[in-house]
Amino acid sequence: MELIVILLLTIGITFSSAKPDCGTIESDYAPCIEKEKADRLFQNCCKMYAPEGCLPLCEYIADEFTSRSLIIEILKSKKCSLKHLSTVLFCASQNQDNRKCCEHLKLGDPTLGVGKRCLRFCDPSGEGIGALSKSDLTCIYNFNIPLYCGMASIKEY
Repeated sequence: MELIVILLLTIGITFSSAKPDCGTIESDYAPCIEKEKADRLFQNCCKMYAPEGCLPLCEYIADEFTSRSLIIEILKSKKCSLKHLSTVLFCASQNQDNRKCCEHLKLGDPTLGVGKRCLRFCDPSGEGIGALSKSDLTCIYNFNIPLYCGMASIKEY
C-alpha cells in the first residue's frame, strides 16, 4: 500500500511540475488572471493617466480585427490622439517589459517589414515609443499583440 501511495505522489508531482506556468513562453503566454479582472486594472490605470477619449482602447482585446477596427475608429474620430498611445500601452503593460512575449507572437517578424520597430510598443516605459511614423502603421495594425502580452504579464490581482 505504501508503494502505491509513493507512486501516486510521484506521478502527481510529475504532472503538477510539468504544467507550464501562465504568462511564460512554456504556456505560450497564456494569461494568469481572468479578462474581467485584467480589464479592470487596465481601465483604472487609463482613468488616472489617459484622456477620456482614449478609454475605449483600455480593454484587453486579443482579436486582431476587433482591435484594429477599434483603434482606427478612435484615432479617426480624433477622440484620442496618437501621442496618447504610449500612455494606453503603459497601462496595458502594467509597467512590464513584454518584448519576449511580443517576439514570441511574431511582432518582430521580418515579414512585417519594419524590423524590430514594433517591439517598443511592448515596453513603453523602458524603451519608450517616442514619435510615431508611417512605418508604425504596421505596429498599430497589430495593436492586439501588445495588449495580449500586457494581460499575460499580470500574475495576480
